[in-house]
Amino acid sequence: MRRQIESGAWPPGHKLEAEVELAQALGVNRGTLRKALAALTEAGLLVRTHGRGTFVATPIIDQNLAERMVTFSEDLLSKGITFETKVLQQGIIQAHGPIDAMLALPIGAPVFFVRRLRYVDAEPVAVMNNYLVYERCPGIETVDLNTTRLFVALSQRLDRPISHARRTFQARRATRVVAAALGIPLREAVMYGEELTFLDDGTPVHFAEFWLRGDRFRLTATVYRGRGHRPESPLSILADTVPACLPA
Repeated sequence: MRRQIESGAWPPGHKLEAEVELAQALGVNRGTLRKALAALTEAGLLVRTHGRGTFVATPIIDQNLAERMVTFSEDLLSKGITFETKVLQQGIIQAHGPIDAMLALPIGAPVFFVRRLRYVDAEPVAVMNNYLVYERCPGIETVDLNTTRLFVALSQRLDRPISHARRTFQARRATRVVAAALGIPLREAVMYGEELTFLDDGTPVHFAEFWLRGDRFRLTATVYRGRGHRPESPLSILADTVPACLPA
């Protein structure tokens, strides 16, 4: 079974046969098969889901915490991971709570909104809602965000550079809309995040909320004991969890 997985004969997402048929095909008893399945699951090569069966695991995407400010797309590119982006909805909307409060805008102020779905290996892995202060990036609605990365388009239109972002992560259950977009069961565990991005003058310019598939992402961090060994970072490590990747 390990050879089948590592050779690609059983690709990521491949569903294994039922235990009875698989044991017969391999010429072993069910007890031996179950031990092998448990070992391969422990090694991260298989995923066993109650009521659905056993599947070949899809590679996990590591997300570093609080090391430097990079976008989600930049992080994927740096890892050599191929991805695609699909715009589900976009347009100019009026600021309303909590968007107006987050972006320090009067109610009704113009905000550029875009909802996108990101694919890795042709599989949806993230849903992203982005809200931008429109007066700071006029014309951004004309950009094809299926092929142009959001923060590239944003940076080309801003009159000041982006300085830092405040981010939070939280475990949540997938809503009906999120589950349908990501192709996962309703109420499946997902990583939900929010981000507020600031210009160098302290003005908020971008607010985002995003949902990452819990079975495709893992958060990692390099931690240091003592101030003298900690590398410089544009962001302080806060009391709560701060992911490194922007949803862009």
